Amino acid sequence: MRRAAEEKDLRQVVDVHVAAFPGFFLTSLGRPFLMVMYRAFLSNPASVFVVDETEGSVLGFAVGSLQTAGGDRSLAIRFLPRFVLALIPGVLRHPLIVTKKIVSQLFTSRGQPDAPEHSAVLRSIGVSPDKRGGGLANELLREFETHARAKGALFVALTTDKADNERAIRFYTKNGYGVHAEFSQDGSRAMLLMKKDIRVA
Repeated sequence: MRRAAEEKDLRQVVDVHVAAFPGFFLTSLGRPFLMVMYRAFLSNPASVFVVDETEGSVLGFAVGSLQTAGGDRSLAIRFLPRFVLALIPGVLRHPLIVTKKIVSQLFTSRGQPDAPEHSAVLRSIGVSPDKRGGGLANELLREFETHARAKGALFVALTTDKADNERAIRFYTKNGYGVHAEFSQDGSRAMLLMKKDIRVA
């Protein structure tokens, strides 16, 4: 069953994130940080946050938010005390790397162009590794689009790597997404801004 995320889902959402994204920067910040991050999304009225639940287990999720003034930055600032506490272990392990990335996320555009007006920006889709290849990611993406449309979005936008990322690009292309812009993140990382018109279901 696919539905809007609830508070009771957050621990399992974090479990899926950790299993789906090993070695990613956000994962390296630890479960307490991920709990704060997903709770922040859940608390935001502009967020679009859906899960797939089967027999009480969350098997996947999709999360993002409507394009609003301030966007993720304002949400991060509102939750700043909780983020700071959750970041302490990561900062102690990798002080320079973590500090640089967090400052970059909060206080610079990192070269990223704005999403089209009236967009919902998809931040992440996570699926339990043992459920990959069965179409669950497609279903979660469609559920995200449905919830985004219900909140007034005309488009869904997302960013993804341009290089060595054929699988993800093919996944979004098959689901109706096209390249809206190309850009360089942090001056060196080639990225794509992709979008889909969701006005017609």
